[in-house]
Amino acid sequence: MRRDRTTHPGRPTGDRTGLVGVALAGGGSRRMGRDKALIEVDGRSLLDHALSRLDAVCGEVVIADAQRRYLPERTSVADGPGAGPAAGILGAAARHPGRPLLVLACDLPNVPVALLSELATHGEDWVLPCLDEQLEPLVALYRPAVLAVLHRRVSAGKLALHRLANEEGFTTHRLSSDEIRPFGDPQLIFHNVNRPQDLTPF
Repeated sequence: MRRDRTTHPGRPTGDRTGLVGVALAGGGSRRMGRDKALIEVDGRSLLDHALSRLDAVCGEVVIADAQRRYLPERTSVADGPGAGPAAGILGAAARHPGRPLLVLACDLPNVPVALLSELATHGEDWVLPCLDEQLEPLVALYRPAVLAVLHRRVSAGKLALHRLANEEGFTTHRLSSDEIRPFGDPQLIFHNVNRPQDLTPF
């Protein structure tokens, strides 16, 4: 049975044992016209921004980059089944079976470390921001129960991550706008770099 929790009078403490950070960097960057992962913002690539934030929270961090091997010193993970972000997440899950994954897409360069750390404090299977009823599954904690459901969905050809919310078999915590605001302006935090004009705020 799926159980959503949006408030925590006695918030469960998430178990960070074995937490693996996953920087999603395997997209085709078609709208950008060049590889987003390598675009520099404030003198560092978008991929490096994501890695540094995950490093601050997770003991181990991998790059889900369809084994493009952007950084030889980092672990590069092949895609799992399906396509898009789901394939990157499932690839990391296959590399680290039974481990919780803290996922951050590299084209979300403004997500603060404190928010990532907050996601990891919750004990539910799927923990993610929900801004104005819009889920942000590319800044999220995925524990094994939700990863198993994702695998089943992808095996059935269902790739949309946000539609995991319609499934059962795991617990969910959606961070509300009120829970997100202490970490900064939500619109800026989740500013997505997809097209050249999206680089303007930087």
